[in-house]
Amino acid sequence: MLAWTLFAFAGIYRWTTVPLALGVAGLVVLVPPRIASRGARLGDLALIAAVGAIAVQLIPLPVGLRLAVAPSSIAYEQVARVGLIGAASQTAGPITVNREATTFALFMAILTLLFYWCARTAFRRSGVRATIRAVAIMSAIVAPLALIQHTSAPRSFYFLWRSHVSSALVYTPFINRNDFASWLVMALPLTGGYAIARIQSRRRTGEPFDPESALDDKGLVIGAALLMMLAGLLASMSRSGIAGAAASLMLFVVLSRGRMNRKWTTWMLAGTAALIALAALYAANLGALTARFSGVVSEGFTGRLAIWRQTWPMVVNFWPVGSGVGSYEQVMVLYQTTTSRLFHISHADNEYLQILAEGGALLGVPVALAIIGCSRTIAMRLGTDRTPLFWMRAGAASGILAATVQNLFEMTLRVPANALLLAILTAIASHDSGSRGRVE
Repeated sequence: MLAWTLFAFAGIYRWTTVPLALGVAGLVVLVPPRIASRGARLGDLALIAAVGAIAVQLIPLPVGLRLAVAPSSIAYEQVARVGLIGAASQTAGPITVNREATTFALFMAILTLLFYWCARTAFRRSGVRATIRAVAIMSAIVAPLALIQHTSAPRSFYFLWRSHVSSALVYTPFINRNDFASWLVMALPLTGGYAIARIQSRRRTGEPFDPESALDDKGLVIGAALLMMLAGLLASMSRSGIAGAAASLMLFVVLSRGRMNRKWTTWMLAGTAALIALAALYAANLGALTARFSGVVSEGFTGRLAIWRQTWPMVVNFWPVGSGVGSYEQVMVLYQTTTSRLFHISHADNEYLQILAEGGALLGVPVALAIIGCSRTIAMRLGTDRTPLFWMRAGAASGILAATVQNLFEMTLRVPANALLLAILTAIASHDSGSRGRVE
C-alpha cells in the first residue's frame, strides 16, 4: 500500500486512494488493530477525537445552533455566495464551508489512522526490518528518478503526464521539491537506524568496530540507498527539508548517548559526514544550494511570515470550530491582503497554523493531545528497549521530528504518501514488542 501510494503520484489524485482504501480494508481483516492499549491510550484516544472533530464539522445543524457555534461560517457564506444575505432559512448547514473537501479529509484521516493502527499491531510480531528495507529500496528508486525527471521534463510526471498545476515543478512522483524532500527526511534516519542496528547486532560487547560487518550484500544496498537519499535531498534544494534533516541528526545523536561509547559515536558521525560529502559531490549544485540558503531570511522566512500574519485573523474568527478541514484556500481569499493578482495564498505554509484555521479548538486540542500522547509512548518505548531494535525506533523518532520541523514551514504531510510514511514511522517507534535478536 505504501509503494502504491508513493508511485501513484504520491496519492495526490483522488482516484489513487481507492486501491489504498481497499488495501486498508483488507489489512483491518488480516491484522485487526489493537487500539488504546496500555502505554498508547492517550495518543489513540486523542487521534480518535481528532477524526471525530472532522466528522462533527460535517453534521448538518439547524439555524440557531449553527449561529451559536459557527457564526463565522455563516458570515463567510453571506459574503462569498450571492443570495444568502438575509435568507435565514439558508443559514442551516454544517460547520464546514466546503463539504466535499472536508469529507475527503475525513476519508483520508480514517484510512491513515487505520493504516497506523494495523501497522503497529503487525509490528508486535514481525515486519519492522522488512518494512524498513522496503522503504529504503523505494527511496533509492525515487531519488534518482525524481532528479532525472525534474532536470529533463520539469512539468511532467514520469516524463509523460502533464501536471494539473501549470506552475508546478515536478519531482516524480511528487508535485514539488518540498513534498519530495519530506519523504527523504523521514526515510533517511529510519534507514540509518536500521544500518546501525545491523552492525550492533553482529558485535559482541567490548569488541571493536569491524567495517566488514557492514559490507555484506544487504549492508551495501542500505549504504547505496542512504547515499542516493542524501543526494536527492541536497539536489532538491528544499531549505525546509534540509532543516528537518539537521534536526533529525541532532535528535539521533542525543538518543545515542548512553547506547554508544565515544568511539562508536565518532564512527557514526564520520560516516554521516562522508555520505554527505559524497552526496554533495555527485548530486548537488553547491553554488545554487548556497544561493538558496542565502535567501532564507529575505525570501523564505519573510514570505512565510507575511502569509502567517494574513492567516491569523482567519484563525481568530474561526477559533471555536474552524472553517472546515480542506477549506483554507477558498476562505483565505477574503483574508488575503496581498494586492498582487499574481500571488494567491493556497495554504498557510505552516501545518499547525492551518489546523487551527480549519479546525479551531475543536480539532486543535485533540491534535495537540495526540502529539503529546504519541511522544510519551515513543519516549517510553525508547527508554525500555535494550535490543538492536532501539536503533530502528530511534531512526523512526528522528524521522518524525524531521517532518515536524519541516512542517513549521510547509504542508507536506497532507500528501498521502508522506502521511502513510509518517504512520509507518510512528508505528515502528511506538509499537510494543518483546526481545528481538540479530537484525538482518
